[in-house]
Amino acid sequence: MAVIGSAAAIGRRRGRLAGRTQLRIININTEKTWRGGESQTFNLMRGLRAGGHDVSAAVMPGGALARRCRDEGIPILELSMRSDADVPAAWRLAGQARSARCDILHAQTARAHAIGLLARLCGAPGRLVVHRRLDFPIARNPLDRLKYRSRRVDAWIAVAEVVRGVLIAGGVEPGRISVINSSIDLGRFTGVPDQRRAVRAELGIPQDAWLVGNVAALAWHKGQKDLLAAMPHLLKRVPSAWLVMVGGGEERTALEALARALGVESRVIFTGVRQDVPRLLTALDAFCMSSLLEGLCNSVLEAFAMQVPVVATRAGGLPELVEDGRTGLLVPPRDAQALAEALSRQHDDPAAARRMAGAARDLVHARFGVDYMVARTAELYARLLRTQATLPPGNIPRT
Repeated sequence: MAVIGSAAAIGRRRGRLAGRTQLRIININTEKTWRGGESQTFNLMRGLRAGGHDVSAAVMPGGALARRCRDEGIPILELSMRSDADVPAAWRLAGQARSARCDILHAQTARAHAIGLLARLCGAPGRLVVHRRLDFPIARNPLDRLKYRSRRVDAWIAVAEVVRGVLIAGGVEPGRISVINSSIDLGRFTGVPDQRRAVRAELGIPQDAWLVGNVAALAWHKGQKDLLAAMPHLLKRVPSAWLVMVGGGEERTALEALARALGVESRVIFTGVRQDVPRLLTALDAFCMSSLLEGLCNSVLEAFAMQVPVVATRAGGLPELVEDGRTGLLVPPRDAQALAEALSRQHDDPAAARRMAGAARDLVHARFGVDYMVARTAELYARLLRTQATLPPGNIPRT
């Protein structure tokens, strides 16, 4: 009898969905700060809403994403999601999902993954999609094994092939994973006026300096210690070199101390978090991403869009963006000497640097715009809902 009832319920739900193109989607994001994942979440919600879908978000109270959603008019449920086991938050989310007759719960962070699973256990309707952005290995403790092998997750989105590999190594069935690359809002990087002189004057950098930039959270896995360690080597080859680091984070004090210890503090500028990254990029001669671990780096995509020559490490998904010698230069992680040599190559051969930057711009416009990411995500949602009566959970064709 229970089986018949379940089939009937599925049939009724499919009937409600038949002919309806608008989906009801709740995004879950548990970060208070604004980093690449929050930018991706926000851009996805804006794009889906522009496509006619009913979009809302469960977010941390007072966080950056909550403020952006309010400004954009995206409905939010503010939840203090304090831990993976925050049952009261999951209960409230489940109630919201029931009230909204939710079709899709989209967990955008690791903690959101856990909260989404709890919400399903608390009776939240809809299919659960989990986004994975990092190439950190998945922990092998019992709780993480349970999270990553749960049949209550209907589909996974990996932002790069390397992240897909991490999920498979962590026990996720390959057929449940779709690779949908991160993206940027290309409109932000179109028609940006050249502010090279103004930015350099504002930051106290000489107009004839050869300026390298890094835009990232100041965190250990971004490898900025190696970039700083490259500066003495680079200055021997390029005496006019300067470095500007854009971003905030827990490593800033240590990085400032390292710059002093290396004797390069007079050539390094820490700007903190900035909202005018496209403008700042117009002042750069080269962009360097020195990561040790990486998903698919938004900042590299932004440098591509602004045609700034790129040097990056072979970390995570970076080689999926930077084709060595074609769209930029690649070096091994944790190798300051190699970073300095690659940057000096960009300096010494400006024609080759411009050629690679042009190819990178073509690539980002072809494959990494927000519209492309939104369309592929909406297609995944549609497949989930179209196939839910005939396929077991998670048996979603890989794109």
